[in-house]
Amino acid sequence: MDRWDRILSEENVLVRLKATRRFDAIRELSAVLEDDDAIGDHKQFLSDLIRREKESSTGIGKGIALPHAHVDSIRRQILAVGISGNGIDFSSVDGEPVHIVALLATPTRHQKQHMGLLAALSRLLQDEAVRQRLIEAADAAQVVGVFKTGVR
Repeated sequence: MDRWDRILSEENVLVRLKATRRFDAIRELSAVLEDDDAIGDHKQFLSDLIRREKESSTGIGKGIALPHAHVDSIRRQILAVGISGNGIDFSSVDGEPVHIVALLATPTRHQKQHMGLLAALSRLLQDEAVRQRLIEAADAAQVVGVFKTGVR
């Protein structure tokens, strides 16, 4: 799907997240975006992500978390993906550990696209075969490939 081509690159994928707690996972995954010009102020970006997570967990169940920031300091839409073999305590709605973290950042002016991307991420990751392929991915290229092609 071309939307993932535009916002997800191999450089923004961690196939072995080390974190075991949600805020540590958000810090670890947001660090891959630190040098990306899409993020105007990385400290503010991280603060916005953590503030959002404190409001309510972005762990949506089935081993998925979708932390996100929708603020002015973000210049363009960008996605980072992290995979955890051991699982992360995200205080998810189903109480299960998270294995797939998809961190989305969008500019405030893209409200409609932000909601559309969150919905598309949720739909894609609800597919059990997609989740399994992501968890089994050996490297970032395989993760990006799953996003671009679905299961195959």
